[in-house]
Amino acid sequence: MTPFTDIELDMEALILPFLRERFPDYQILSEENGTQGPVKPAVWALDPIDGTKIFLNGLPTWGVSLGSIVNGQPALGFFYMPVTHDFYWGGEGFGAFLNDTPLPVEIEHGLDDPLSFLAIPANGHRHFEFDYPHLRCFGSTAAHCCYVAQGAATGALLRRVNLWDLAGVLPILSQTGVQVEYYSQGAFSPEPYLNGGKIKEEILVAREPILGKMRTLIHRK
Repeated sequence: MTPFTDIELDMEALILPFLRERFPDYQILSEENGTQGPVKPAVWALDPIDGTKIFLNGLPTWGVSLGSIVNGQPALGFFYMPVTHDFYWGGEGFGAFLNDTPLPVEIEHGLDDPLSFLAIPANGHRHFEFDYPHLRCFGSTAAHCCYVAQGAATGALLRRVNLWDLAGVLPILSQTGVQVEYYSQGAFSPEPYLNGGKIKEEILVAREPILGKMRTLIHRK
């Protein structure tokens, strides 16, 4: 067991008992402990530290991600970045917010805007060719998605993720009009992954009509 795993387990030990006490009718899915309890229509999914290598490098773009899935649909989500004090949250009936500010808070940049960028995985260049000038990697799946919801990032490519990486941000994306689709097309649904299985295909995150255009700019090697 690595020191980092110890830290994640300690964080789960703080959060999971609270969830079990307050939400006894929910199944719990977490990165370190997997699926806990029988299959239920309502699930909390927790990633105690999203952005592991960024955390270990002492950089700020990591956070705690927590989201609920009810009847197979994203319901409520949270992503908190302790270093920057950025708290993204949202859900059906609430909208989406960065701290107390409704999202999106930035002017969305079109693909031709010099401030536009795509958020990609650190090793994305090994698997894809990008016909796009501005690429950024912040080391956290949840942060990349929140930056799209915020309007700072034009879109994001996600690779090798699990439901606990996404559950906290799916409600935020939904409430800000951001589409989540498989790279090969087709809307992403969290329901097949409630057992903790890895999402095998890459995912694109962007608003329409940018998402369709973005797909044509990303080519598998």
